[in-house]
This record gives sequence, C-alpha cells and structure tokens, in this order.
Amino acid sequence: MFTGYFGNLKNYPQDKGFKFVSIARFNKFWHGEEYKKLAPPAEIIKIEDENLYTKLYYQKVLNKLNPHEVYAELGENAVLLCYENWADIKAHKTFCHRRIVAQWLEQNLGIKVEELQNENIKNST
Repeated sequence: MFTGYFGNLKNYPQDKGFKFVSIARFNKFWHGEEYKKLAPPAEIIKIEDENLYTKLYYQKVLNKLNPHEVYAELGENAVLLCYENWADIKAHKTFCHRRIVAQWLEQNLGIKVEELQNENIKNST
C-alpha cells in the first residue's frame, strides 16, 4: 500500500497493478474509486494546526475504524490519494491526512505505507 496525490497522477504508472483510491472529502475531477470512510469531516478540513487536526481526525475518523478491515477493503496494491504536494509535506510546509492514515496503518498492522515515488515503484513490481 502507498499514498500519493492527485497532482502527480500523470506520473504514476497505470500498468503496474496499482489501485488508485481517493480518500479526499471531494474532488470534482476524480472519477475513480473513492474510500469515503477515510475522508476528513467538514468541520476539521480547514484546521491548520497539525496536532489539533491529527487529534480530531483520530477522534472523528480513525478511532471508529478497524485498521485490519480498512486494509482488507482497500487491498495491498491501493494508492491512497489526496491533494497535498509530497514535496511540501516533506519540507514541512503542509501536512496531509493521507500520511496520518499511513502512520495509523503502519502502527496497527506492522506494515510500511510509503509515498509512491519512482524508487519504490521499481521495488514493488
């Protein structure tokens, strides 16, 4: 399982068996699969404080879900998509709930959920 972002979709290989799944609250341009159970609720979407956002996201979303069921429903080849640019996340200019989900899955399932990039695409085939 991986995470990724809509702005990089054109660079992801479409022939490697990945299942691209939006976990965003909405995207009027996305017509693929969605997994709304992981979408952030409207009341926290504009929160800019990462600690508060994470706390509320756990309370309102993750604490109500079973990570084993989420993983089983999504599948190991899923790429969880949202909006924030990976370079901005790495530079700590922003944060994204897809990485909160990734950490939640990693902690609960003992798996690695990395951002989909060229180097890990080669290793996953």
